[in-house]
Amino acid sequence: MKIAVITGTAGSGKTALTRALSIYLEEKNEDYAIMNLDPGVKDDSLPYSPDINIRDYIRVEDIMIKYDLGPNGAFIATMDLVINYLNELRQQIADLSPDYLIIDTPGQMEVFAYRATGSIIIDNITNFPDTRKAIVFIFDPFLCRVSPGTLISTLLLAESIYWRFELPVVYALTKIDLLDETEIDEILDLSEHPSKMLEKEKAFITRHIEKAPLLSVLINQERILGKKLIPVSSVTGEGIFDLYSNLLNVWSETA
Repeated sequence: MKIAVITGTAGSGKTALTRALSIYLEEKNEDYAIMNLDPGVKDDSLPYSPDINIRDYIRVEDIMIKYDLGPNGAFIATMDLVINYLNELRQQIADLSPDYLIIDTPGQMEVFAYRATGSIIIDNITNFPDTRKAIVFIFDPFLCRVSPGTLISTLLLAESIYWRFELPVVYALTKIDLLDETEIDEILDLSEHPSKMLEKEKAFITRHIEKAPLLSVLINQERILGKKLIPVSSVTGEGIFDLYSNLLNVWSETA
């Protein structure tokens, strides 16, 4: 089984990319399944029909009522309570036994990725023989182009995802149908060669390097911070083949 865990910042397009990747697999007549791991998403807002849905077991709105919690507290509590349903989720995966499994993760990335439960969930529900796993981390282009600081922070987030899950990561730049080619090329170039920001944004870099010397090291060590992004559009399907090809490469490395 080949598993792709889709993650990224809120609003980056995780659910849309999940759908686009599933459409590609459908067109190839591949045997695949989709898991929705977001207990807070509205059922009628999903653009796909999940084969496995965490909301069949637990929902954020129910936890809000049961424990008299606000949205943020309820989401944290719900993700922690997902641990109680790992056997059920794992059994559903075993029953379907797809060749490909796409896991759509919660919109609030920090609740999933940086609490202990996130890695526990993934480790347990995907612990099958001959399973190959990879993370797809999404770069939101509108964050990347706001300022050098937002691009640097997204690059750091992407690096932290690798260390958090200790799985190979494929990096995707989404929503390219909303940007012109020049903007896309600039984001791709700076993300792969962040040292160019030293020249492009001298005032910003100088001001912040004085406060954070490590930043200079990270920017210059492009093998650490630089990321090769795959530009994709979940609307037009552009780049989905390239994303799939890169996933095949990293899956083969985990064989």
